Amino acid sequence: MVDDPAQNYAFPDAGARYWSAQLTLPTGARLTFDGAYAHARYQSLNSYDMATHAPTDALDDISTRPDPGSSNPYLPGARRAHDAHRSYHVAVLGDPAPSNPAQRAGNTLYAGVAGQTKMALIYRVYLPDRGRDATGGAGLPRPTLHLADGSTVTGPALCQAVEASRNRLPLTTLALQSYLALRDQPGRPIGFPAAARPVWHTFYNPAFSLACVYQGACDGTPARTGGQYSNRDNQYVAGYVSRAFGNVLVLRGRLPVTPATLDREPRMAAHTDLRYWSLCSNESYATTRAVACVDDEHVLTDRHGRYTIVLSLPQDRPANATAANGVTWLSLSPNGDGAGHPDDTMLILRNMLPSTGFHHAVQDTETPGDERAVMGDYLPSGTYTTTTGFEALGHLAAVQAHGSR
Repeated sequence: MVDDPAQNYAFPDAGARYWSAQLTLPTGARLTFDGAYAHARYQSLNSYDMATHAPTDALDDISTRPDPGSSNPYLPGARRAHDAHRSYHVAVLGDPAPSNPAQRAGNTLYAGVAGQTKMALIYRVYLPDRGRDATGGAGLPRPTLHLADGSTVTGPALCQAVEASRNRLPLTTLALQSYLALRDQPGRPIGFPAAARPVWHTFYNPAFSLACVYQGACDGTPARTGGQYSNRDNQYVAGYVSRAFGNVLVLRGRLPVTPATLDREPRMAAHTDLRYWSLCSNESYATTRAVACVDDEHVLTDRHGRYTIVLSLPQDRPANATAANGVTWLSLSPNGDGAGHPDDTMLILRNMLPSTGFHHAVQDTETPGDERAVMGDYLPSGTYTTTTGFEALGHLAAVQAHGSR
């Protein structure tokens, strides 16, 4: 969680709530969950490789069949505001996912990883409806352990039977010495690893990201395995920025169409580009801490769906970087990279569940370097300025005109 120092790691999104578990299923056992669909934008259950922290399988809301007599409020056009008749039942197996999708059982998460007995699960809820609690008013799914002999276990006895750990998931950070060796390479230009015009890189896996950003090794066909307990329904681009180029960064782009859900809209939108979009400021791989995020429901746009997002430290925020002026403001990292470089910030842009008719999502990128060609205006363009420089632009019309030059 961004607002919980003890849980702020692995680049969390401020719009999401996370619950994790580490457990070992007894031989021949399976775990089931009985729950209710959250009043929220999205929910999912992911399993992870304990060695690489990459996702191995996922069961999300639209893939979860409701119980008889219930309905799934996440389907396009579905009624989403009703409180009753929204229950589901899912199973978690200790087997790897079948290579043939046709062999998958319905409502089943395959959490097994070859060579590992312990499994890691994360349950997520994004953007609970306003006035609902962190679970979207549904509570957490209720587990039951089904043993090989046909008996079942619940409650504290279940936790004991699966050797549930109360420790947080292992942290995936780059050792400080290793990070500093990459960050402080001699002869690098001012603002390194940022550039005077921000560059975005698709996240394929942590090793490739580090090699690309800090060593310029951005070629090849990297495996898109994810990492840092990433969500399989999200894909990400990251951009490194530096106050060495100016204490204010202005991002302009086009916001994909997403469903409005925060104010308890009665139905899920039938036609969207993405399910969810967000932009987050983070420190670095040295800490994997997030600083602040803005999600699609809080980004101001004009009638063409275009936005202006201004990033700065709070004390450098321009007086006209306000909602009244049509500008969305987001904080840069007050602690820099968290490792002694106060000017650094790492930005992460998330795209979730693009529709089949939308072809400008991060999910559509295929090779390193194709981000701009694929995403077009949906990938933000950035320019640096100063507090006084932005203030001199006055109203948003002048800001937009300045950015189009």
